[in-house]
Amino acid sequence: MRRLLLVGLLVAAVLAAALPAAAKSFELPSADILLELQDDGSVLVTETITYDFDGSFSGAYREVPIRGGESIVDVSVAEGKTVYQPGACAELGCSSPAGTFGTRDLGGRLRIVWHYAAANEQRTFVVSYRFLGLAKAYDDVVDVQVQVWGSEWQVGLRRLGASLEYPGSAEPGEVLVWGHPAIVNGSTDLGTTEVSPFLTATGIPAGQWVDFRVVLPRDVLSSTEGATVIPGLGLEEIRAEE
Repeated sequence: MRRLLLVGLLVAAVLAAALPAAAKSFELPSADILLELQDDGSVLVTETITYDFDGSFSGAYREVPIRGGESIVDVSVAEGKTVYQPGACAELGCSSPAGTFGTRDLGGRLRIVWHYAAANEQRTFVVSYRFLGLAKAYDDVVDVQVQVWGSEWQVGLRRLGASLEYPGSAEPGEVLVWGHPAIVNGSTDLGTTEVSPFLTATGIPAGQWVDFRVVLPRDVLSSTEGATVIPGLGLEEIRAEE
């Protein structure tokens, strides 16, 4: 088993319907984050987040940090077989029809707001987007660093799972995985094949971030169109950081 990692930043919260604050609350039983590294170096991110609502709620939001050289495209929101429609407002506290979502570029982060109608029930939402420039392509390795849970969640998370899939193949010893911070109750591993990176964590308190970092052989990519290219060798420097 290996430990936890660093970088990115996933920020989120819930927007409540107009009821007295004391009459409502929500919990987060689980969140699963799937990262899919594409042939061109872009990264598809799929966040599956389950809420337990006590009271009435009408919307939620995510704010995904974007560093220099990075961008986010192809945003979508779904719930089961229901695909939410784009074009909704993306201001905190605004109102749009249930089953819609909107985005807003805040400069350094992208806000995604989705609208629904929930009361005293469990609901699971799937937020997906493509990250361009997130993966760093060196001459020898590809470095994917993502903060898979953000510091601005207002309640704790019972269970977090994160995994990364990638094109091509790798041999045991060629894939490395880390997670941060050490204070989180969690671990990283490469599975029985020693090439399938994943992270698990439990009992994450409100306001606590979790990061996930995976290093892969450079030849898993057939193109770097969707990645950030950094000339030179990166593995030795990455090992020193970790």
